[in-house]
Amino acid sequence: MQVIRHILLLGALSLFPLCSVAQNLESDSLNVEIESRMMQYADDLNQLAVICNMNFTFSNSSPLSTSYVNVLNSKMKMVQESYNAIDMRWNTFTQAMQADIADSENLMELMTQVQQLKQMVADTLASKKQKVDALGDFAHAEELLLNQDSTYKRLYKTAFELSLVSKLAPRLEKVKAKEQVIFANLQSSYEKAKAATALMPQLSSHMEIIEEKFTNLKAISEKIQAMEYKPLFIRLKDYLIGFACVAILLMFVNMLWAKLQALKKARQSAKQYQDMMHNNGGQQYPTI
Repeated sequence: MQVIRHILLLGALSLFPLCSVAQNLESDSLNVEIESRMMQYADDLNQLAVICNMNFTFSNSSPLSTSYVNVLNSKMKMVQESYNAIDMRWNTFTQAMQADIADSENLMELMTQVQQLKQMVADTLASKKQKVDALGDFAHAEELLLNQDSTYKRLYKTAFELSLVSKLAPRLEKVKAKEQVIFANLQSSYEKAKAATALMPQLSSHMEIIEEKFTNLKAISEKIQAMEYKPLFIRLKDYLIGFACVAILLMFVNMLWAKLQALKKARQSAKQYQDMMHNNGGQQYPTI
């Protein structure tokens, strides 16, 4: 019986190396599988990085198209959804294989590289999304500001007509209040357009047109807000004073222009005299 026990013990001990080899093979196979999965995530992220690294192109000779911005928004939404799906699968995978990854330096290094790549793609997406949102704000502001001529023409005409009759002052105040709301919206859109241009300097040529339009609308807005009822004789007096100021200004400009012309003529005469003296061999008086 003692002999049999020794034989069984020796047989069991002989199986330990085989079990160890099997475990090592299984561990190596698992590491290869984990590495392969990580490399696939890296490939997916690289493809996504190429897609989201898009350039924005638009014409400088025509307003920014809202349909173009809508297409960009749709594309950004698609790319963001793809990234979210990859991020979710990656987190689930690394959490499930956390222990095995921690036992391998190579897998830990590879996981770090994929995490860095994932962060780079996330930052690129955030930057592109910010620019697409800015383009949307700019396109809205451009469309809004460039289509206010008829609105402000009507508001100015209405306000002027209401300011002619004292009894219509309450209606005039309502028109002015309405214009204030409209202009506040225009100013908000204008500020967003300026912020978008600071983020994307290629919008500068478009912004020049918006600035000119906003300046004109602001001037009309100030005129509307300054309107109030005035008796006819006061309006006439203001008109005459304004006319007199213009006349005085014109007279001053004419005087300045006359002096400039006289100065120019005197310089020409002096130059002609110098030329004549030079042609006469430097003599003080012309020869006969």
